[in-house]
Amino acid sequence: MISFRGWERVAVAILLAAGVTGGSAFAQTETDSVPVVYGLAPDLNEFYLYADGGWDGNWYVGYSNCWLIKLPSIAKKGYKKAYIGARLGRAKGFPVPNRPWEKQPVDGKIYMGLSKDGGFNSRQSYFLVDNNDIPLEAQPKETIKGVGGAQWFWTEVPLDAVSSVKPNYLALWAESDFFTDAAKSPIIAGASRKNSGEDAVWLNSSQKGTPPRDAKTAFELPIKNLIPAMAVKLIPENELSVVARAFKAVADDTSLVLSFSVIGQDVSRAWIEISYDRFNWLRFSKFMFEPPYSFTVLNKNLPKGKYYFRAVATDALENVGYSEVLAMNGADVQ
Repeated sequence: MISFRGWERVAVAILLAAGVTGGSAFAQTETDSVPVVYGLAPDLNEFYLYADGGWDGNWYVGYSNCWLIKLPSIAKKGYKKAYIGARLGRAKGFPVPNRPWEKQPVDGKIYMGLSKDGGFNSRQSYFLVDNNDIPLEAQPKETIKGVGGAQWFWTEVPLDAVSSVKPNYLALWAESDFFTDAAKSPIIAGASRKNSGEDAVWLNSSQKGTPPRDAKTAFELPIKNLIPAMAVKLIPENELSVVARAFKAVADDTSLVLSFSVIGQDVSRAWIEISYDRFNWLRFSKFMFEPPYSFTVLNKNLPKGKYYFRAVATDALENVGYSEVLAMNGADVQ
């Protein structure tokens, strides 16, 4: 018997999704303490088209550009949580006045939907990510902070929303009416796919900031031989943990540098949160997808009075770990 560990098992699940086994549904595999991702490509790393740089293929996530894919039914036995997600990159931004090397990302929210027939109501729609958190697109003649490769973003959905007997349709769209073309919008990653003869990818341009409500009008434009990076992720029971540690703040006359390290398996992202009462916490930094985990904030942008910082990190199983809390007063560590 072959035992698969870590993200190797993800590749096995994706092979099943691509129809390698010849079946029409995703087969059940032995549950282990790793996530299993179900999509249309045999390898997650094959989603390198469009979203990392080069020609964008006009593959933007838009106000009237809703992507849809069809996945087979998915066996859920042994899993406790479900997520849907997409690999996105090349967010656009406006130049910051007097600082052309910086870009202020365009405000706008990206949503995903999950349904059994291709029609999506409000209960089947889920916030995925804000455009501010997607890595910015590089510029040929400017050096811009926040540029990076495309990343997978995930949002939790009820496990019951994933069907074990019917197909699973995913939708991806933007709420903001600013996202009307590739020059203004984030880009979804793509991969090549041999045409299996059955349509599984569509682009719907009739909707305005919403997914298609009626399955009868959802499937407007079939996309052949190419697939967008959209998938379902299932999380099993597990005892793994993530630890954010060595959290510290170093201040000077102009800025505060917050830094920490993370211990865990398959750490996916980290960030810093702020609180004024140690009960209610808000994210203070952008997502950090790889070490070193550090974040600089100008002193003029820090709150007045007393407040608190903590570092947070999560892994591929969506386990979350927190650091010790730093008590702050202005720019000084207490």
